[in-house]
Amino acid sequence: MAGMLSGPNDNFRVINGLAAGRRFCIETLGCKVNQYESGQIAQWLLARGWRQVEPTEAADVRIVNTCSVTIQAVSKSRQSARRLARLGSSNSPSADAGLPGTCRILVLGCWATSDGAEVRSIKGVDAVVGHHGDVGAELEQLFSSWEAEGQRPKTKGQPPQEEHRVPDHDGETGVRCPVSPSFPSHQRAILKVQDGCDAGCTYCIVPRLRRRMWSKSTEDAVAEAQRLVDGGHLELVLSGIHLGAYGHPTALRIHQESAGQSPLAALVEALCRRVKGLRRLRLSSLESGDISPELLQTLVSFPQVTPHFHLPLQSGSDRILSRMNRQYRRDDFLEMVRLLEEAFDRPALTTDVIVGFPSETREDFDLTLGVVQEAKFIQVHAFHFSPRPGTAAARWHDQFIRGPVVNHRIGLLRKETAAQNLRFRQSFLGQEVEVLVEGLSAQEQEGGVFAGLRHGRCERYFSVHFQAQGMTTGQLARLRVERVTSRATFGCRV
Repeated sequence: MAGMLSGPNDNFRVINGLAAGRRFCIETLGCKVNQYESGQIAQWLLARGWRQVEPTEAADVRIVNTCSVTIQAVSKSRQSARRLARLGSSNSPSADAGLPGTCRILVLGCWATSDGAEVRSIKGVDAVVGHHGDVGAELEQLFSSWEAEGQRPKTKGQPPQEEHRVPDHDGETGVRCPVSPSFPSHQRAILKVQDGCDAGCTYCIVPRLRRRMWSKSTEDAVAEAQRLVDGGHLELVLSGIHLGAYGHPTALRIHQESAGQSPLAALVEALCRRVKGLRRLRLSSLESGDISPELLQTLVSFPQVTPHFHLPLQSGSDRILSRMNRQYRRDDFLEMVRLLEEAFDRPALTTDVIVGFPSETREDFDLTLGVVQEAKFIQVHAFHFSPRPGTAAARWHDQFIRGPVVNHRIGLLRKETAAQNLRFRQSFLGQEVEVLVEGLSAQEQEGGVFAGLRHGRCERYFSVHFQAQGMTTGQLARLRVERVTSRATFGCRV
């Protein structure tokens, strides 16, 4: 839901919350922006009197927030929608209370936008909400209708329902609402400040799904960040569909304004200066060309900014980058890496790489591997090219690369990245890092060498396992790195 429920607005409609006792659950697929928007929906429903439950519990409404960026994401979204639809009326708590017993199924997000007709054809799906309309108004109408159907007769002495305000549509893909998302199960909170992309990469469906460019105002971002920090989140992740386009009417750099202060730099400075208690600010993703001298200087100037940067590469071959319609070339990317390495002490760099893009040769791939080696990425999200219907690259059938070839190339990238990750972590032996304590991981639950330990993610993104007696999830801890293996990093409190 691009831009939905994202900040305060003075133009409100008034509705009555009639949902006391009703239960909902949300399943989220896809990116951080989807996670953020699911958090907004949850907070909005909680404000109306609904109660959030786990997916394993009975619910009156089950929501799936879908992804459509790849054919694999579409498949997972389809499976989730069908699974929820099969639950039907057998999984509603309302039947026992004398209320209509049907468990409503709501599908929204990117797959609901790209393939709405298919979603509506799934038996048991009650409502489909895409990005292109007034998402907030549609949700308000849906839930007001469902609440009215299930409303109990009022009894004498029943307290009046609290009024909840939902603002008018103001030109964004969704609406604005005076609630911040809630991330009760996450130590770090997502702060969405940008939506939309018009860059037109030939493999990407997103510009068709989130086509309106939108940026949250600095004042709204600061206010929301303060609420998140006051709610216990010491680390915020600044996110957007194309974060580098924050404050610009387009993601196309040739049309962006070049004069004046960098909007993203101004936002980072405002957050670091004005949000009391903010200990960490992490940027979700930056591309070559996003890091201006002004932004770089701002990032270096504030200790809250973590020295971890996700820099999507996609390919190290200029020929393939051109076919992808990316806005940079190999040397541009390496120059961005050089600037970050000069500005920060051992910055942790992570990336995305599309392997097997149509017509990719071994020479093209070797150029990509060379950039991965030169940039010393500690993590590479390497994935098969996905011929997403509706994109230009999906039509180049005669140039697709065979699966075994792609798998072999991905294996080479993973092997190289694992070695680089180990060397990077070993460079911190005997040194202090600060970690944000997280919940027990699967490794820690299994025991063995992790028995009795907790872990936390440090400024440079890698996790450190340690004895955490007396500490709770969400706290910061200073650790000395004592041991590094290919599998994990271990430290002790100082």
